[in-house]
Amino acid sequence: MVMKKISVLFIVVLAFIQMNAYAQEDIPAYRARGYKANVSYTNLGLLWNGVETSHGYMFNDRFYVGGGAGLMLGALGQPVFTVQGFADAMAYWFPCKSTLTTGVRVGYIKNFSGGDLFHADVTVGWSWGLPSGHGLSANIGLSGSNGMSIIAIDLPSLSLSLSLATVLSVAYEF
Repeated sequence: MVMKKISVLFIVVLAFIQMNAYAQEDIPAYRARGYKANVSYTNLGLLWNGVETSHGYMFNDRFYVGGGAGLMLGALGQPVFTVQGFADAMAYWFPCKSTLTTGVRVGYIKNFSGGDLFHADVTVGWSWGLPSGHGLSANIGLSGSNGMSIIAIDLPSLSLSLSLATVLSVAYEF
């Protein structure tokens, strides 16, 4: 039993060593240090659809910090139009063309039908390097806010009301 655990651990360590063995030139241009941007289609809670863009700085081939804006259109009985501003961060886990990603985003949504809100998203996804040097990513996650919910959580003892919704997005990274 101990030998089996040691063998599995050895295989995992070798896999991580192999993933880190890629030369720097294998990293797509969209993950090189410097100014970067993306444009994405985002679906929030399966009811809201929008287009967003984020612009920021790639500190190395694994960490991006930026800010952006987006437009959302929701169909909750009648069309609802919102504009949002946000700050975001994205981690690219491995130094290869195709890699696991995780991200966080916090922002403010202006709802033109009333009910402005603050939100925070946590996502996990995958990024693929394209032959052009740009990237394509797909992400799924949860968004917590003080409104626009799929799941509502009320904690009166803490004076907190939190709403959760799914986040699905596909982005073109450059």
